[in-house]
Amino acid sequence: MSYTRRYHEVVSKTVTVNYSYPASEYGGSGSESVSVDIPVDVNIDVDTNPFDRSVANCNSSVNLLTGAVVATEAAQIASIDTNAQKVGKTIVDGFFKTIRSEISQQIMELSTQLDATLMHLHKLGKRCVEKQKQMESDYNRIADRYIKVFADLNNELENRIFALDEPAFNFKRGSDQHSLRTLGSDLASTVSVFGREGGELQARLSASIAKKRAFDTIGKANTFLVKQKRLNDTINQSMLKESIAAIRYSPVCFVETQNEKNQIDKNVYQADLLPQMQANALMADFQAQHWSGISAESKTQIGRYFNAELNNRYNSADAHTNRVRENITKLLNFNQIKSV
Repeated sequence: MSYTRRYHEVVSKTVTVNYSYPASEYGGSGSESVSVDIPVDVNIDVDTNPFDRSVANCNSSVNLLTGAVVATEAAQIASIDTNAQKVGKTIVDGFFKTIRSEISQQIMELSTQLDATLMHLHKLGKRCVEKQKQMESDYNRIADRYIKVFADLNNELENRIFALDEPAFNFKRGSDQHSLRTLGSDLASTVSVFGREGGELQARLSASIAKKRAFDTIGKANTFLVKQKRLNDTINQSMLKESIAAIRYSPVCFVETQNEKNQIDKNVYQADLLPQMQANALMADFQAQHWSGISAESKTQIGRYFNAELNNRYNSADAHTNRVRENITKLLNFNQIKSV
């Protein structure tokens, strides 16, 4: 902005003035020193418009430079973030591809071994069936032959024993006939009367024992009901008669998987404790939640339970079990697990 400055000063100066006067009786010339005060006024006009224009141009250049620096910094940060995301995604994808490839190779090896083992077992099963049929036929043939031999031996032995002890068999035959005569006579009624009286006595004793047991059971049931009534009265007296709304919690499992064709499958598994909710609504609620990392305390508790379950499930000392346990342990990465 232009401005003006004014300065005023008085300059004192002594000057010598020569003078002369006309010729006369006393004519002549001379000089005299005279002090003179001279006022001096100085007006200075300063034009700052070119400087202001240069300052404005410099300010515009500085603002452009500042904007360029900010944009460059933002672009650099965005580039660093993008490259970090790409590097992280490449590392994670490579890790999972390696694990997937290794698991696929193991599955192929196990499938090949399983097919070979099943084929071998199928052949052994066919041989076992053939052996079983052959053994059944041999057993039936040998059993028929020995049954016939033993039947002949039994008949011959029976005939020889009957020939050796013929008087004893005759006595047994006579005693049987005498027993038949005894049962067919009047003595049979005595046995029936005694049997009826003994049966009646036995029935009365059984009924008495049943009544005694029933009486004891009714007494125990009465005692149980009295104690239960007292317990219910005590609980009712101790409880506050009020209705309070409560919340019941039920576990829900939301699983999101990605197959080899990069297709994402979503499933929701609900418990039977509460009425089933719509799967689409649950998926929308899960996706709308704010997910964050797991705390250190939760990581410690989950890791302790995970290691205990892993040791219980895979407690063998063979190489395959150890390799599976190590791969499962490597797959557990708390940094990639989010929770609500």
